[in-house]
Amino acid sequence: SLLDRKCVKTVTIDMNAGYATVIEELFPNAEIIIDRFHLVQLINRSMNKCRIQVMNQLSKSDGEDQKKYRRLKRFWKLLLKNATDVSSTDYKYYSLFGQRTEAGVIEEILTYSPVLKENYDLYQSLLKAMATKDFEALKSHLDKPVNPLISNYMRTSLKTLRKHIPYIQNSFIYPYNNGRIEGINNKIKVLNRVSYGYRSFQNYKKRILLHFKLRP
Repeated sequence: SLLDRKCVKTVTIDMNAGYATVIEELFPNAEIIIDRFHLVQLINRSMNKCRIQVMNQLSKSDGEDQKKYRRLKRFWKLLLKNATDVSSTDYKYYSLFGQRTEAGVIEEILTYSPVLKENYDLYQSLLKAMATKDFEALKSHLDKPVNPLISNYMRTSLKTLRKHIPYIQNSFIYPYNNGRIEGINNKIKVLNRVSYGYRSFQNYKKRILLHFKLRP
């Protein structure tokens, strides 16, 4: 009932365009929260697309650029890693690099392209603001004029973040997320995959209920 829905205090969502409008209608007193996982995922994908774009440009050249291309292709995970988790003291052998620290590998890769460097620096600044729940720092980055070297992928992500800024602020205030629901959804997808799909929806439903020990 409307009376019950008016008692709902918070609703946590991703950045699907239609969710917020519907929630404001159905739960008029609820604060809308953007799950921070989806914020990180958004800029993570933009950074990776920028890396791929630079990598593909290098692939068209010969000699040293081919080596740079292979390095960018192999060590993509390091570029996406939060800088606070990157080691600058632990030396290891890296193929195509030799003995380096993680920080050393990243530092070398970022010299390959000013576009890559600029996007990486912005990506890490946004990650830091999100990890520390520093809303003012995040808003400051979003309000700044966009550097010409920032990729179109990252520009689109910045535009999306600006559009959802009130809900993002709530995600820094409230401790709620959709982790449990996301986990359930992933398990359901796995059940479907390992069973090579279900022709009967009813059988699929029964399998899900059985897995989660729920009564039909």
